[in-house]
Amino acid sequence: MWLIVVVVVLTLLYYLIQRNYSYWSKKGVPGPKPKFLIGNFGDSFIGKRSSGEIVTDIYREYENYPFVGFYKATTPNLLVRDPEFVKRVMVSDFKHFQNNDINVDKDSDPIGGRNPFVLRGVEWKNKRAQLTGCFTSGKIKAMYYFLEHTSKRMVKYVEDEIKISEPLEAREVCVRYTLDNIAVCAFGVDGKSFDEPFSEFRDLAEKFMSPANLINKLKLWLVFNFPAVTEYIKLKVVPHEVESRLLELITKTLKYRRENNIVRNDFLDVCTRLETESGRFTEIDIAAHGASFFIDGYETSSRVMNFLLFELAANPKAQQTLREELNESFEKNGNTFTYEALHDLPFLDACLKESMRKNSPMHNLSKVCTEDYTYTSTDPDFKNLTVQLKVGDRIAIPVIGLQMDSKYFDEPDNFVPERFLNKDDIQRYTYLPFGEGPRICLGQRFAVTQIKTGIAYLIKNFQCTVNSKTQLPLKFDPYFFMNDVVGGIWIDFKKIM
Repeated sequence: MWLIVVVVVLTLLYYLIQRNYSYWSKKGVPGPKPKFLIGNFGDSFIGKRSSGEIVTDIYREYENYPFVGFYKATTPNLLVRDPEFVKRVMVSDFKHFQNNDINVDKDSDPIGGRNPFVLRGVEWKNKRAQLTGCFTSGKIKAMYYFLEHTSKRMVKYVEDEIKISEPLEAREVCVRYTLDNIAVCAFGVDGKSFDEPFSEFRDLAEKFMSPANLINKLKLWLVFNFPAVTEYIKLKVVPHEVESRLLELITKTLKYRRENNIVRNDFLDVCTRLETESGRFTEIDIAAHGASFFIDGYETSSRVMNFLLFELAANPKAQQTLREELNESFEKNGNTFTYEALHDLPFLDACLKESMRKNSPMHNLSKVCTEDYTYTSTDPDFKNLTVQLKVGDRIAIPVIGLQMDSKYFDEPDNFVPERFLNKDDIQRYTYLPFGEGPRICLGQRFAVTQIKTGIAYLIKNFQCTVNSKTQLPLKFDPYFFMNDVVGGIWIDFKKIM
């Protein structure tokens, strides 16, 4: 009897899953054939390719199609290829696609679940409005002193290290730099990353989301790649230890500042004012948004800076052109890089943008349909197709696919900063390193400023070349949700006298 029940249940389950795999074909949407249970993500499960690489390959396979249907395990996703459709999803018809496709339960994970990237609907809108004031040009300028100070400490660190051993692992240098910036700008403490091989603050950051932390890496892989599953399995992304230490750090810092009437004009000061003004912005909210600094200001920024160092080291002509621009600005501004001057260096800006085009830390952006929506492609470059989306449908924006498409960028595999010297040459909604529209990266001003500052001081002071220890072509960890280079990027730094 029980055997019959089991057979019937398994048969029914098989039927329902197979039926689900016709979701897109019934709507007339083209796409690769999924395999039972794993959909189109089999290579991701076995670590052969990252989910981002799979989506990019699907993007390339369906040239001239405005959209493509695929399956993350058993969940239907729509890959958007048409830049006009990207614009509709992220900007002009945003109300139909307000939420990011990621689930972290606030009760299970009070810090991870309050991250602005995770929040949805009205709650996201309110928190976004509150935090916007933290990242104005004026606020970033007020923090610039700390960024410049950390840049000088980084130069001294590299000088000392190359006397002992070469090469240096580029991201290790970048991690120490961005981590010290976040420590002082977000939490008002000295990260001591250049003074100690593994400082207390570094330990906190590593336990938060380092790819070396296998358990957390797998949690993040699940959260970012299979959010439909995490609607039923409540995962805690931020470990209990990290949560406790963050809250303790913020509580102590705020208490000390209040008792001693200290104002630093940093992120913590702005959040403190929000706490006082709104009455709803609690210390756990501050901890949650401080934790988001780990992702944007430390984790993501260190990777972007790491790749930019690699591109400049691999392209000596571009590196020399940048150095000449930096030296001219340095001398012109009294032997320093001012905040204003740093943002008025066109080639530095072009180098950063070109590196982010080639090496976006995120392969894709994932959205959820929040109101029923119909799209028909009218661009003659694409087939004339229509898709009807329902509430809950998942949408993937292929950042790397678009940014490495020769249709929009000539010689996409080459590092050509000059293409960004004329902004009119870049087709809108094909370049999306920070996203677009109302949910564009909130901390992009801070990220760009700290990366430019750090790179300016490194390139002015050192000649950089790629060491043979670097495995070329670069290979990436298939299980980490960002581009993490296997074996690292190793750079030879030669002091410029």
